[in-house]
Order: sequence, then C-alpha cells, then structure tokens
Amino acid sequence: MPTFNQLVPLHSHMYPSTLPFPSTTGALELLDLPAEWFLPAVHSVYFQIFSSMLSLPLSATQRDNLARPRLLPLLDFLPIFDAVHAVQRPHDGQLLGLQISMAAHGPMGLAVMASRSIAHAMETIARYAHIRNRLFDFSFEREGGSVRLWMRPRIPLLEYGVFVENVTVFAKFSILQAIAQPNDLRYGRMLLPWAAPELEEGKLLPDRPLCIYNAQALGFQFPAEVADRASPLSDPELFRHVCQAGDEELEHLRGSISSKVRHLLHSHQPQWPALDRVARLMSMSRRTLLRKLESEKISYQQLLNEARNELACWYLRQSKIPLSYIAEKTGFSDQTNFSRSFKRCKGCTPKDYRKQFSPDSPQVF
Repeated sequence: MPTFNQLVPLHSHMYPSTLPFPSTTGALELLDLPAEWFLPAVHSVYFQIFSSMLSLPLSATQRDNLARPRLLPLLDFLPIFDAVHAVQRPHDGQLLGLQISMAAHGPMGLAVMASRSIAHAMETIARYAHIRNRLFDFSFEREGGSVRLWMRPRIPLLEYGVFVENVTVFAKFSILQAIAQPNDLRYGRMLLPWAAPELEEGKLLPDRPLCIYNAQALGFQFPAEVADRASPLSDPELFRHVCQAGDEELEHLRGSISSKVRHLLHSHQPQWPALDRVARLMSMSRRTLLRKLESEKISYQQLLNEARNELACWYLRQSKIPLSYIAEKTGFSDQTNFSRSFKRCKGCTPKDYRKQFSPDSPQVF
C-alpha cells in the first residue's frame, strides 16, 4: 500500500468552500466555533500518530501534555488538518485512515481481534468506538442479507467534514484486516454520502476497498453470509476480559465531571462562569465539585485556562484581530495575563503562535 506522502493530488477545484470561514485579511472578521469543538472528543494517540506520520514537530509543552493519554478537542487537530490541506483535498483522508494501526484503537481493537466474525467485530466497533472517538455515533444494522456499520457525526464538522468522515470510516474498516480473510475483505463496500472524486487518470489506488458514492449515510457493509463466517482468531475468553475493561472505560467517560465542566464553560463563553456557578448548574456543592475534579487529577482553574486558550488558538489562527481584543474575548483581565497563560499552556507566546500559521511560515505547532 502506498504511504500517505505518496497520495495522488486531487483536483482541488472540485471541492469548493461551502461555509464562510473567516478571512485572515480583515482586522475583525471572525467566525465563532460551535461549543462542541472544544469538548474532548478524539484520543491523543491519533494526534501522535498523525503528527509522526506527517513529520510535524511538537513543542516541549505539547509533548508533556500528550504524555497522559486522554481525549483532546477537535480544535487541537486543526494544525494537522491544515498540514494535509484537508479542506482542499478531503478524500486524502481515505488512505490516512487505512494506515492507522490496530494497536491505536485500544480496547476496541483488542476486542475486534478476539471477535468471532466480521459481523461480531462490526457490532464491537459500534459498542466501543466512543472510547477514542466521540465525534460520531456508531450503530450496527443487519438488514436484507447485509450487515452495516453506520457512522453519523455528532457535531458540525464544517469544512473539515468530508476529510474527517473519510479518515474515520476507513480507519474503522481497516480494523477488520486483522481478523478477515483477504478474499472476504473484497466483499466489503464503503458507503460514502458524497459524489465520487475525480482522480488523475490511471492513478487510482488499488488497495482501497470498493466505494459506493452518494450513499444514504456514512459507513460500510458486507454480505451477511461473508460477515458471519467464523474467524480463526476468535477468543471468547479474551473478548470477555477486554469488553469488561471497555465497559468500565465507557462508564468513566459518561461520568466524567471534568468533561461536564468543560461543556458548561464553553456553552457559556464568553461569560465564563465562576466555580460557584458551575457547581450550582451541576446541582452540587462547591466542595463536592472540587473533590470530584481532584479525583480526576485536574482543577477548575486548569479547565478554565485550557478553555480560554483553546478559544484563543482559534482566534489567532483564523483572524488578525488584535491580541488585546483576544484577551478580552477569552476573559483575561489584560493582554499581559493572557500572554502569560497562553505561553504556559502552549509553550510559546500568542504572537509567535500566530506567526507559525501565517502564509509565509512553515507549519509548526
């Protein structure tokens, strides 16, 4: 299979901009992002894989932040999307998704390997995909002699939608390579809800599964008679143990207090709620909230600083509005405090961060 860097360039004019992303020429032109873009949604292991695959450098602060495996907000992945021209070349996401290793998927990957068949593996993906990808809802369907795994976006992905959907559906399909016979994989069909891209003549990538375009939704399918064939790697005992760990992790995610606080912060910005108000909104005392956050090894101030600086990153990347305005917009008392907090979080000053994404600068983050 060719590597990502060997991808064939697509005709970028086939994928025009469909949403009004802000211009970087105007002083105050700005598009606010949906609050969901700031919520933890994609596992940090994928960030590490993509940045390594693309040879993108990481700051010392980012390496420290990635030392603890965790979910990251979609906003953190924008430098990677920009580096691969995701808006202009959304179908490049297919090969990128196919190159994600089984190990990257954690408990879900192990459970798939121990599944009794392709169909059982697809059910397993639908059950545990949320552990490392909360951008989509996953569902398994058996109908009309076929089995299907559907993936529906949970949040508005804006202009990055087709690229992110391509990465996701092909990454999930590639998991099946560990248990399926090569001949069985040939019966798989990718279901893609957009028109077929125009590739350069003679440059089609032969290792990709057959795609059905203009499908009703995103996903892939197999004939039931193929999908129900017993896998030689089936291990019921291993499957049971891995699923127990996966269920515990899902329960932890559903009960995460820090994720709920993040949601409240971003849903109320730019009037960032104080700790006491957050506690009231969550129907608990200030002391209880602090104790629960401490059990997750994070503080309210850390969450607030992360939320403010994540929003600042968007403003710095997508506009040329003054730093003083960004400081005010993100809730800092003045530009000095904003710059100091930003440097602690991102490892560089807001001014230097903005320079990294100027048209004349290399993609460094």
